[in-house]
Amino acid sequence: MSGTIALTRRSGFQLRPRPYRVWIDGVAVGRLPQNGAAEFAVDSGVHLVELSLDGMYSKKVSVEVREGGTRRLHCGAHGPLAFSAFGLLLPGLAIRLTLTH
Repeated sequence: MSGTIALTRRSGFQLRPRPYRVWIDGVAVGRLPQNGAAEFAVDSGVHLVELSLDGMYSKKVSVEVREGGTRRLHCGAHGPLAFSAFGLLLPGLAIRLTLTH
């Protein structure tokens, strides 16, 4: 009874090209490098996915994974302002995470 959560990260503007930390259901499960991809096996059901880097984070995205299925998400920065002092004031705006499939 498992499926996969697959993440991709393409660079655009990247002030901080280090890997994002990947969280699934509040547990750190791995890292996602710049211009990279990562897959994580999960039980079927609903999961919360979030990314973080240096105290900044994405909004939590709820995904439903069916048995044997794959849910795909894409991430990137919200732009140059996200990693400036503005990003420190509103850390949840720094990383964009969207469900693609």
